Amino acid sequence: MNYSQVLREKPVLLLLVPAVAAFFIALIPTLKYGWPLGGDIFYHVHLAKLYLEQGLIYWDPLTSAPYGRPISYPPIFHLLLLSFGLIFGDMFDAARFLQPVLTLFLFFSFAYVAYKLYESVLVGVTAGFFIFFSVVFQRFILPGPENLALILFPLVLYGFYLSTNKKSYKYASISGIMTGIVFLTHTLSASFLFLVTSIYALLISLKDKSILKYWMVFVISAFLVASIWWIPLLVKYGLVFNSNGDAPYLVSFLSYPKFFGILTLLFAFLGAIPMVKRRSKQDILILTSLISILVVSNLNYLGVSILSNRFLTFALFPLVVMAGLGVKHLKIIIAQKNISRKFYCIFIACVYISSVMIGYSMLADVDSGFIWLRASDSELDIAEWFQENGDKKSVVVAYNFRDPFIVAISRQPVAVGGYGQGILQSLDIQKYADGRVNQSDYIKDNVGYVVLFSGMKAPPYTTLVYKNSNYEIYTFNRDASLTSI
Repeated sequence: MNYSQVLREKPVLLLLVPAVAAFFIALIPTLKYGWPLGGDIFYHVHLAKLYLEQGLIYWDPLTSAPYGRPISYPPIFHLLLLSFGLIFGDMFDAARFLQPVLTLFLFFSFAYVAYKLYESVLVGVTAGFFIFFSVVFQRFILPGPENLALILFPLVLYGFYLSTNKKSYKYASISGIMTGIVFLTHTLSASFLFLVTSIYALLISLKDKSILKYWMVFVISAFLVASIWWIPLLVKYGLVFNSNGDAPYLVSFLSYPKFFGILTLLFAFLGAIPMVKRRSKQDILILTSLISILVVSNLNYLGVSILSNRFLTFALFPLVVMAGLGVKHLKIIIAQKNISRKFYCIFIACVYISSVMIGYSMLADVDSGFIWLRASDSELDIAEWFQENGDKKSVVVAYNFRDPFIVAISRQPVAVGGYGQGILQSLDIQKYADGRVNQSDYIKDNVGYVVLFSGMKAPPYTTLVYKNSNYEIYTFNRDASLTSI
């Protein structure tokens, strides 16, 4: 087969190059470790197992125990994980399988939409490669609802753009349905889609009021799909949002070069020059996406507590598209100045190669990266102890320990369990860690186990039953308490 001829005839195949590179890089830690990457995936595995055990329910009795709580996390990813879990015979193996697969499709989605928006393979390929420059790439290999939603994120924006450009109810409906699916996958992603498309529609409608009709079709379609799961949940339990679920985190402007990549920002600035001059609908869509997401991600400066690093993840798509336009604009500048085309090709090739090398370096040694990249051996060891020895009834109070590992692996009820925003009521973990409890507290709260960091004082009325290099497990002396009552 003459591959060069195939690429000349179908250059769109080049969009697969950064996606395939990302796939193989993500494959390295997938094959190296026997557990999926990240900490959040254990909570999602727990929900997938819960659906397998009890069907599609709205109440989770195993987390926030002994009270339980409504499942305020939408179910699409968990049902996908459950499906692959049945194929592989294990939910954790299914999650590991999804790591490189989701990464592949995420990269291709970014590159493909960049290509379709500007009808330029160069823009699309560059957008794909420039993802590697951002530390966000480390999050892109994690198997979770956010990355599944991020695959659809650019496709929704492109579909809504087509609905306004072609004045098509069909595209408005399709993009709205996809947004509804995102609402059933990852609420934050869907919220940003709604924000960006709304602002874009309002800006475009300043010249053509009819655009608002397509936006309404988009919104109604999204609402109808999202309501399939959200309406029964809200009717049954109301709106549940605990703002204390995550501590606020601010990524300052000075950290943007490290967060997005210096070259990404430089080329995005270069790409913004023709965009501002041209102001086509594509340009307005991309600029609107970037500016609106950046504004929301900096609400911490106004006193609104948010995780700006999670918000800034969504800004990467418009940024890499703009960087792709910057590379294209540089090509035009070089041609106008009669600089050798060979110099440009060598320069861009070096940029692409360096991006892949940087991406590889981020994942070559996951153990030396951020703590959220991998569950530690000692954490998994504790969870596996409960799998073998837990009574599957008593609540585990874990201090300074990510207890989703315990509930996902052992099915032992835990006092917290992940996704803090959905918690209605929970035990006072600090009270158990400080020893400010009596025998009746253990019985009333159904607490049978306490997990503490090594070196902490043993809780009263307990016995040390297991320890490793970092953690200790204590069991409540239930028999002793009964004899003393």
